[in-house]
Amino acid sequence: MKRFLLILIAIILSGNDSTAQISGSFVFEGINRTWKVWLPAGYTGQEPLPLLLALHGLTQNGQSIMEFSGFNQVADTAGFIVAYPDGVNNSWNVGFAGGSTANDVGFLLALTDTLNLLYNVDIQRVYATGFSNGGFMSYRLACESSDRIAAIAPVAGTMTDGSFNACLPQRAVPVLHIHGTSDFVVSYNGGFGNKSVDQVLAYWVDYNACPTLPVTEMLPDSYPDGSTVQKQTWSPCDDNTRVVLLKVINGGHTWPGSVGVTGIGITNRDINASSEIWNFVKQFHLEEASGAEDRVVNPLTQLAPDIR
Repeated sequence: MKRFLLILIAIILSGNDSTAQISGSFVFEGINRTWKVWLPAGYTGQEPLPLLLALHGLTQNGQSIMEFSGFNQVADTAGFIVAYPDGVNNSWNVGFAGGSTANDVGFLLALTDTLNLLYNVDIQRVYATGFSNGGFMSYRLACESSDRIAAIAPVAGTMTDGSFNACLPQRAVPVLHIHGTSDFVVSYNGGFGNKSVDQVLAYWVDYNACPTLPVTEMLPDSYPDGSTVQKQTWSPCDDNTRVVLLKVINGGHTWPGSVGVTGIGITNRDINASSEIWNFVKQFHLEEASGAEDRVVNPLTQLAPDIR
C-alpha cells in the first residue's frame, strides 16, 4: 500500500465564486509530484463527481494541456472534475528506452485517492485521456489499472512495444482513440518502438470481444482545414464497452479543436476532441469500486488557501 504526504493545497478562486483552480503537490516515493485540478461551476462537494485525468505530452506540463484542451469549459457545462498532473521532467513513464523511470501509475492512482479525499470523487467514474506521451500513459493505465480507470481516450499516442507486450487488463476497457494519419511525431503506422494505431485497436477489439469489423462513417466536413474525420465503431463488446477510432485524415500531431497551436501539422476543426472525449467516457462506469480509505493510510494534509 502506498503512503504519501500531501504537503500543499493552494486554492485559487477565479472570478466566478463557484469554480476553482487548485494547485497542489505531494511527495510520492521520494519525489515531489505536482498537479492542478479544476472544480466545475456549481461545485459544492456534496455529491460525488466524475474525475478526468488529462495527461500532457512530452516537454509539456499540466498547465499546457489545460490551456489548449479547453477541458475546464467542458467540465463547467457537464459537471466533472479535471486533474492536470505533471510528469517528472515533463514526461511520463510509458516504456520507452531511456525515458522516465518514475512510478507514474502509482502516482496517478495516489492522486486519484487524494482528490477523492479532498473533493468527493465518484471513484466508479474515473477516466484518463492524454496527448502524445500522455496518450501512451492512458493506455498504460488501462493495462495496469483497469480496476480503477473506467474508460480511456488517448489522442496522438499509441502503445510502446514493451507496454503492449506486457498489457494485462483485468476487465474490458472502453477506448476512444483520436489520431491523425499525417502525424509525423507518433506515426499512425507505428515504428520507433511503438505500435501502430491499427495494431493497438486490434488488441483492444480482441480483448473486449468486439465485432471484428467496425461500423464506418465519415463525419461532416464543416471546416475548410484540409482534413476530414472518419469514425470507426466496434460495438457491442463485453460488459457494454466499445472501441471507437476518430481517424483524422491528413491530420497532424495535434489536438482537434484545440485552443491555439498544440503540435505539428494540420489541426482538425470539424470535431472538438475534448467534447468528443467527454461524450464518450461519460457513458461508462466501473461495476464495483473500493473506497479510497482502504488504500490511503492516515494522510497528513496541510491546507494553504490563497483565495483571490
